[in-house]
Amino acid sequence: MVLKYDPPHYVSLKINYDDINSRNNPYQLFLDNIKSPETARKYKKMLERFLLSIPDQVYENTKVKSDLKSMIKHFVALAKKNPDLATDIIATYIKEEKKLVEAGKLSSGTLENHIKPIKVLLDANRIAIHWKSLHRLYPRKQSTTNDRAYTKAELQKMLEVARDLTDKVIITVFSSGGFRLEAWNYFTWKDIKLFKNQDNSYKGGALLVYSNDEESYWTHITPEACKYVEMYREKWKSDIGVYPKDDQPFLKAVKYPTIHRLNSTGVKKRIGKIVKAIGMRDSLPEGKKRYEVPLDHGFRKYFNTMMRRAKVNYLDKEDMMGHKVGLEKHYERYQEEDFERFPEYQKAIAFLTISDEDRLRFENQQKQEILDEVTQKDYQIEDMSARLSEVENEVKNGRNTRWNSLFQESFRHQDNEKVQLILTLLHMWFEMRATEEEKQALWKKLQDAKKEGKPLNIMDMLDPDKDELSWKNLYSKK
Repeated sequence: MVLKYDPPHYVSLKINYDDINSRNNPYQLFLDNIKSPETARKYKKMLERFLLSIPDQVYENTKVKSDLKSMIKHFVALAKKNPDLATDIIATYIKEEKKLVEAGKLSSGTLENHIKPIKVLLDANRIAIHWKSLHRLYPRKQSTTNDRAYTKAELQKMLEVARDLTDKVIITVFSSGGFRLEAWNYFTWKDIKLFKNQDNSYKGGALLVYSNDEESYWTHITPEACKYVEMYREKWKSDIGVYPKDDQPFLKAVKYPTIHRLNSTGVKKRIGKIVKAIGMRDSLPEGKKRYEVPLDHGFRKYFNTMMRRAKVNYLDKEDMMGHKVGLEKHYERYQEEDFERFPEYQKAIAFLTISDEDRLRFENQQKQEILDEVTQKDYQIEDMSARLSEVENEVKNGRNTRWNSLFQESFRHQDNEKVQLILTLLHMWFEMRATEEEKQALWKKLQDAKKEGKPLNIMDMLDPDKDELSWKNLYSKK
């Protein structure tokens, strides 16, 4: 038989000359090396600030247009021609920024972020710069910051003054999810999973942050946030006539006649108005450059603080904040059982819940669940007690054969939950009541039975007529 090789079918591709030529466009190369649109927006702004600081004399008095594309083109050409000069320009820029850090007008972390777009630009255009020597110019990292998280009282005031349902969703989801501001640019309705109790009340929810991105991760939200999410979903239907689709943005802007995403910029503006309304954004005192609570990062700090107070497992907390801690790769999840970290998150729900009313409702619900669980265990103990009494009566009546078969069958099905409970009780009773001689005697019987290939008559140790361990002396044996 001759096997015929069938080559794989490939889709025909044709490379466009203009696309090849675009690799010579410094600005396009810069953009191609940035994955997130939000990061691109920020990087362009920071890069423009750097390029505008360069004096015209550097370009041999060539008048450079102030638009970003032109400035990038000229700086890249200069860097290719004279990398040492480009390095000196960047070093001088770092030193000037360092003065701002020392004056308390800039944080050391912000300085590093200002240099990142410059590195992306030069790396994308294949220009070798000795970055290690430049990093040595950075100021020491600040170990502590003067900013803090929002307090629960401040968040309660924010909910009180928030008249728009969209604002209430932002406040509760932001504070109980602990994600960064940029995540609002990604959320769609399919990224939200809500969990319910048997009485149809909300138990909590899961939220996929940065969906379809390699940095994506899952966090959770409180029942309080779930309540506002469901109210927002109903309002969406009331406004548009249909419920939101899975691929539609989670929050929609109100200024457009059609559905447009309320992005991170819009979210930040809304937060700014609310915070100002409760008196937290008054004019800064002279000499102070930053507010005590970061406008958007204050929510993330609140999440981190409350998770620590609730003594949530550190690795689980870090994972729910999107920090890389070496845990397993995230996978598709659809039901509550798929989220192995949700039970750990539940420890913090009472801490994260903003409204006192919602918090008390949750705490009462938790108490009722514990009470129900204890009651169920009491029923199980009573049931097992009745079963043990039945065993004792059977032994007293001499019906050993039936119970011997029962125990033998139990050993064959030890994966059964009820069987495991019976065997555990038997083991505990034997360990507590049996003497060392009785334990050794039983061990010998087990070995002899195994050696002879015969089943062990378990009733030998339960015979009430023998002066040994038995059901009869269960409570009297010392």
